[in-house]
Amino acid sequence: MFIRGRAAPVLMALTLALVPVAACGGRGSGPSTGSTPPTAAPSTLTPGATTSPPAQPSPTSTGGQGGGGQGGGGQGGQGGQAGQAGQVVSSRLAYRWNWPNDTGRPGVVQHTQHVPPVPALVTIGVGDHPSDPGERPFNRMSFTFDTGFPGYRFFFADRLYGDGTGEPIALAGRGVLVVRFSVARAHSADGTRSTITSQPPANLGLRRMVGYARAGDFEGVLTYGIGITWPNPRSNPQIQVRAYEVERVTAQGQHRFVVAIDVDSR
Repeated sequence: MFIRGRAAPVLMALTLALVPVAACGGRGSGPSTGSTPPTAAPSTLTPGATTSPPAQPSPTSTGGQGGGGQGGGGQGGQGGQAGQAGQVVSSRLAYRWNWPNDTGRPGVVQHTQHVPPVPALVTIGVGDHPSDPGERPFNRMSFTFDTGFPGYRFFFADRLYGDGTGEPIALAGRGVLVVRFSVARAHSADGTRSTITSQPPANLGLRRMVGYARAGDFEGVLTYGIGITWPNPRSNPQIQVRAYEVERVTAQGQHRFVVAIDVDSR
């Protein structure tokens, strides 16, 4: 649990089917609380429902570091699975652009999972989308799971703290976007190894998203913090966030479930 900025229990175009990318955030006016996560009832679409979103940004997947182009995570994409094309099964806009600490529409997306198995995180990808047609500039971080979509919530906090330990975790940026998945894991069933096969370096260096770190992976709760920065250190911008979900089948016939967190980078 995060107290005073600690975490508490967060497709793009049909081309998201290729590989995951990074989140991005937008800057707005007004103070950011960043202390405790929102508690109001979530305003979400029914899991599994599909939407036909407006003009979408470029692909949400990334190739290797610096990858872009078709199937890339946008300019400066990192991590993800290089060249793993496939077919999109479904996609939906899970959370429209909004400040996720808004108690009237908090950053909460719910899914019901029949376990075992608990969905395992297999890749993390990031990318910069400065000029996608019909879109505001944004950064994206995507999380790809193997057996289904976990539930998740995301909110801004002052600092990142370790789940369970409560110890502060060093992270670049002026604030943190905490993303907490419920009924998810990043380790094998026997606890002997990581399930993540590809991820970007800890220092991201994007316009809004500058770094990330894991804060916990225990008893079905998986938490990450994304370091967020903005130009004026004395301001408390209400940066907007969006979430997309894509189910795809890889060229190898594997089903993958992608949660893409976009952060406005204007």
